[in-house]
Amino acid sequence: MNSQKRKKIRYFYALLPLILMIPGCSFPRQKIIDDMQLPKVLGFDKVNNQYVGTVLYTDYTGDEKQGESSILQGKGRKSYLIKQSLNAQSSKPIEIGKLNLLIFGKELAENGVSYFVKTVCRDPLVGSNMLVAVSEKPAGEILMNYKDKNSDYPYKMIQQNYRTQNVPIPTLQSFLFDFYGEGRDPSLPFLKINQKGNTEVKGLAVFKKDKLELILNQKESFLYKILRGRVIIGQTEFNIPMGRSRDTAILAILYGKNKKSIIIKDSKSKVTLNITLNGMVKDFPDWLDLRKKQNSILLKKQLEKQMKKDFEKLFVKFQKHQVDPLGIGDLARANSQKWNEKEFYEKVYPTIAMDIHLKLELSQAGIGE
Repeated sequence: MNSQKRKKIRYFYALLPLILMIPGCSFPRQKIIDDMQLPKVLGFDKVNNQYVGTVLYTDYTGDEKQGESSILQGKGRKSYLIKQSLNAQSSKPIEIGKLNLLIFGKELAENGVSYFVKTVCRDPLVGSNMLVAVSEKPAGEILMNYKDKNSDYPYKMIQQNYRTQNVPIPTLQSFLFDFYGEGRDPSLPFLKINQKGNTEVKGLAVFKKDKLELILNQKESFLYKILRGRVIIGQTEFNIPMGRSRDTAILAILYGKNKKSIIIKDSKSKVTLNITLNGMVKDFPDWLDLRKKQNSILLKKQLEKQMKKDFEKLFVKFQKHQVDPLGIGDLARANSQKWNEKEFYEKVYPTIAMDIHLKLELSQAGIGE
């Protein structure tokens, strides 16, 4: 036997104990999806001195409840105790790996959401694309509305409002970026129960740090979505004054772009926004003939004037409530070598002026025209 073969045999016997030990190693127990309860929506509320957690999930067990939505509620002063209470009522252990929507009740949001935000962040199973919202009524009451619907319905409703309506991006990733970032405040879709008992997106909840500070209506949400400038799409009602005739129509923004700049001076700080929007007018009155060029030009000028005024009014509202969902502080920080967050919001932010350059292109006027 030559030396090379002896060397290989020595290597084999040296590795043999390790090979034999591998099957005896303790690997983490694999979880089987059929043996777990996977909620799609989780809601948190504050009731007296404790929290209430509500989960909405699809129940596929049993012959009589194939694919129906079910609800569980648990109470506790800590998130672990809430989960323990939920598990005590469930036929399977609850895991939040498939969670796609997190809802905070208004009372909880007004008292602060930082505890639950940190709890969610620490869970590696939670995806950053999960949506987050605030509800006017307790989150548990909102979820009760979906007991007879698919558990994905509330998620798809908010997603549709983001993609086609007036809701800015509502993902957990976006919320955490604004929540932990300097010079900006987070915002979330605001849910309400209408007169028919259905849940709908009725505006935007704006936070100061971790507490709910301001609620915007649907028109203000539309304006804010344009000023924010990520996905510019949505629609709103506006007034049309022309001579003695007055009526309303719908302005639908199809796409646009937004560029911000800032000049910081001791007494005359200014934010400049260059906004370009492309849209169409829908449901306009019969007496408004947009086939006439002069009418189209006049309408365009009126819309630009109205929107500029509304943008400025909304920004003043943000200043009055000392919230910065537009990230003006972050913009100032990026353009300043010495930036102090506390000093900026106490002295500079309340006095900043907004200069808006708006260009509106009405590319369509409806198929009938």
